[in-house]
Amino acid sequence: MKTISVSLGKTLLAAVMLAGQTTMLTAQSSGITFTNVAPGKQATASSISGVTHAASYAFDASLSTWYQSDFNEAQWLQVDLGKPYLLNSIIINWEKSYASDFDILFSNTGSFTDMVSDSIRYRNHFFKSNLSPNSDTIALKTNKVARYLKLVGYHSATGNGYGIREIQVMGTTSSTGLFPVSVTTFNAEQISANNQLSWTTVTEFNNAGFAIERSADAANFSSIGWLAARNGGTVSNNYSFTDKLALPGKNYYRLRQFWLDGKTGYSAVIMLNNASSNSGVSVYPMPAKDHLTIEYRGNAGENVFIVLLTTAGVPVYSGRMTMQGSSQSFVLNRSGNMRAGEYFLSIQGGGKQYNQKVLLD
Repeated sequence: MKTISVSLGKTLLAAVMLAGQTTMLTAQSSGITFTNVAPGKQATASSISGVTHAASYAFDASLSTWYQSDFNEAQWLQVDLGKPYLLNSIIINWEKSYASDFDILFSNTGSFTDMVSDSIRYRNHFFKSNLSPNSDTIALKTNKVARYLKLVGYHSATGNGYGIREIQVMGTTSSTGLFPVSVTTFNAEQISANNQLSWTTVTEFNNAGFAIERSADAANFSSIGWLAARNGGTVSNNYSFTDKLALPGKNYYRLRQFWLDGKTGYSAVIMLNNASSNSGVSVYPMPAKDHLTIEYRGNAGENVFIVLLTTAGVPVYSGRMTMQGSSQSFVLNRSGNMRAGEYFLSIQGGGKQYNQKVLLD
């Protein structure tokens, strides 16, 4: 048994050769261990030369079998890894008929249009001999996360299509199946009538996005917004969200983070105690049964806009009144689409916005 080590910058690839077969054991980079994640995964191809050279033989962890296309030059071979992995490198073990011009594509959706900038192109690629085994070891960009890999051949070096004994896809996932998403800061600040939330990630892999959740009692949370992930790897990313319907008094916030595989996690809870900004507005009775009375204090001629929204942000009423003096009352009559429960009342006038939670019996 002979052990061979190939150095690729900070990446060390270790291979073991035994009885004419090569099996990639591990790759280590920045303290992360990578293994071949492709064996046994679903493989498809544009053509095969027969059932003994099916697409699956390029991903069976054996060099005694191989995939062979027909003799046309425009061919492709792809694998679905089953879930996204953090990828480190790819090792292609060719049969005698190898590609002189080919691309390697990546995707998280299967469309291969979502990661075009990550594609790898090989042109005028020739080995000194057509005798197998010839192989290519391809180091990938840092922090590449993908589920699908596709090799697209354009020209065969021998004119006999493409033969591939094995494609080893070196990837990793954590023991929980989740990549790390490290939120280092999570802050809230009151700006005028709005609450501005901001947070920073320093590691971010396999992240679908963040649901922003709010509570009035630190126990019962509901989602008030969503931000898609940037998946910046180890590059810091700054996120921000504006809560335009902040509650009077204490607002508790947390982030619910969603991974691409559907699992979720939560941030710590933070609290922002809004100073009362509704000194120019009175709303009663509370809870209301058949109507709400809104008393507004402002300036004559001022246009006041009133919106009543569900906790999901769906408006059930919108209206406008024009101030006839410095103080005026407005009655909002309950309609059939205003079911019992909590609502948010938003009032805009005089360059200010007033937000208040109301309860309908």
